[in-house]
Amino acid sequence: MNDTSTPVTPSFPASVTTGVRKSTPVTPERLNNFAEKMNRLKEQLTAIFPERSQLIEQIVYALVTREHVLVHGVYGTGKSDLVSSVYSCFSTPNIFSIALTKFMSESHVIGVPDPKEMREQGVLHYRREGGILDGELIELDEIFDANSPLLRVMLGILNERIFKRGAQVEKALLHTAIASTNGDPETVIKSAPELAAVIDRFIFIAKVNYLAESSSRRSMYSKFAADVKPTVRIPFEDLLDVSALVVGSEIELDNRFVEVYDLVIQAYRKSQEKTRQVISDRRACKLLKLVRASAVLHGRTEVVFEDIMAVRWGLCTGNDKAQHDAFMAAAKPVIDQAVKERRQSYDEVCAKLLKQYERDIPLFPNEISDESLVKMLRQVNTMLGQVRELKPELPSNEEHKAKLVDRLNDLSRKLNDRLLGH
Repeated sequence: MNDTSTPVTPSFPASVTTGVRKSTPVTPERLNNFAEKMNRLKEQLTAIFPERSQLIEQIVYALVTREHVLVHGVYGTGKSDLVSSVYSCFSTPNIFSIALTKFMSESHVIGVPDPKEMREQGVLHYRREGGILDGELIELDEIFDANSPLLRVMLGILNERIFKRGAQVEKALLHTAIASTNGDPETVIKSAPELAAVIDRFIFIAKVNYLAESSSRRSMYSKFAADVKPTVRIPFEDLLDVSALVVGSEIELDNRFVEVYDLVIQAYRKSQEKTRQVISDRRACKLLKLVRASAVLHGRTEVVFEDIMAVRWGLCTGNDKAQHDAFMAAAKPVIDQAVKERRQSYDEVCAKLLKQYERDIPLFPNEISDESLVKMLRQVNTMLGQVRELKPELPSNEEHKAKLVDRLNDLSRKLNDRLLGH
């Protein structure tokens, strides 16, 4: 993001398209490969941009959840370089970048009106080619310098992905936007309360300052002198397809999981009563996507209670240590208790299954036909595989499982020997 108010000409790669990209299924191998690359991207960016780890984490979660990031802080903190580095790692999205000013109108971001339609039909119809509507990854510099009418237009694009102007209704291709401002959002809201709705559209908010540690500054100098860039390359189609898992309903959240999630949100909300931090219902609902994002970033399509910890990237301002500490203090006891109960519940199930398998083990026959012998061998081997799949937590259950595996292995061997006539 540029630290001046000079507009940046919107730019698109040669591969720009205005159609919707086709999706392909996300196989376990493809998901694991994507998760590995995203984690490598985080590692490389953290090494190149010291003291920006929380912002980088937020950007990664924003990309996977199709949400947006608002970065605020003093000028000259490398915000633009970081965004450019992130976007350059994906091939090949449509990128739209602009520095906003109070003198801009819709035509600066949407596209110029069609002169022929204006002349012949008297209709104001914006041409979308090369404008924000065709951008998939977007950079908005000094967003609060835009005037109120333009901000209202931006609001619809950021939230609904729709531009409406009279009879013209256009769908935006927006995936993720990263906006910057040198002003503090809290100060902005106090001077212009109507902008609170704009700020609430940004699930991820981060504050950046000049580097505080001398080691960080030395690292910055060396990386700048060597022009170090991240080397990870991720197909943009992979990001689209994996994020579809996150924003869809394919990754299920059961009633107990949702209950624990709400307990965490309310515990944090209570801890922030004195600070008057607002957590809107819309934000609380959208934060559920971070739970699914945590799962896919670990190569899973099933959530665990520990994934709820990822919610802090949307609840807490990046680099606000007090908020992050408060979240950990509020959330960890709730999640630890849920994990403990889950383990106890799972071990109770394991214990019942082990006892059932023990009762179902057939006796070694004295006389039996070859056909019945084959059926019994298959039954024992199937039971053996099912017992091995159990993952008990309690040592007593683990010991019970080991004894059952030994018994079933012994019976399987005897049945196999009888079948072979040994």
